Amino acid sequence: MSSINPVVQVAQQMLLGGAVKQNHALEHATIVLLSRKFPEVRFSGISFAAGFFVFGDVPTEAILPAAQQALQLLRTSEPELAVHERCGTNLAVAGLLTGLSSMAVAKLRRPYSTANNVILASTAALVLARPLGLVVQRYVTTQTPNTSMRILDVKPMTVFGSPAHFVSTDNPDAAGLFS
Repeated sequence: MSSINPVVQVAQQMLLGGAVKQNHALEHATIVLLSRKFPEVRFSGISFAAGFFVFGDVPTEAILPAAQQALQLLRTSEPELAVHERCGTNLAVAGLLTGLSSMAVAKLRRPYSTANNVILASTAALVLARPLGLVVQRYVTTQTPNTSMRILDVKPMTVFGSPAHFVSTDNPDAAGLFS
C-alpha cells in the first residue's frame, strides 16, 4: 500500500486495521473465484495492509482478473464472498474457545473437574466455534472494500518452496492507523 508507511502497516496488521480487513475480504473472494476456475488446485492466502498473498500453483495471469472480479462482486452483488469457511479465523476461534473451556472446567472443584468434563467442554466449544468463527470473520476480521481500494499489480514469487502471488493494493481511505 503506497499511501501508508511501514510503521502504520505493522500497526494495521496488529490492530486489524481497515486496510488489512478489506484485503482479507478481497483475498477470500479471489480464492473462491480461483477455486471455481481451478478446482484441482488447493489455495490459501494471507492478508496485510499492502495487499495479500495467494498460494497456489496457477498462472500469474489468472490472478489479476480474478482479483478484479472479486473486488467488483464484493462491492455489488456478492459481499458474502468476504467470509470463507476455511479461514484461519475459524481455527483461531476454535483454539481460543477450546482452550478457555478446558481451562475453566479444569479449575472447577471436584467432582466437576474430571477428564470427561474437560473433553465434553472442549467438544462443545468446537461445535460452537464453527458458526462463531464465521460471525467473527463477518464483523471483526473482514470488511467490504471501500470505493478507494484498487488493485495495483500481481507479482509471482516462491515462498518456502511453494508458488505464490502477491496482490498489491492501494486504499487511501483505509491508509490511516484506525481506518
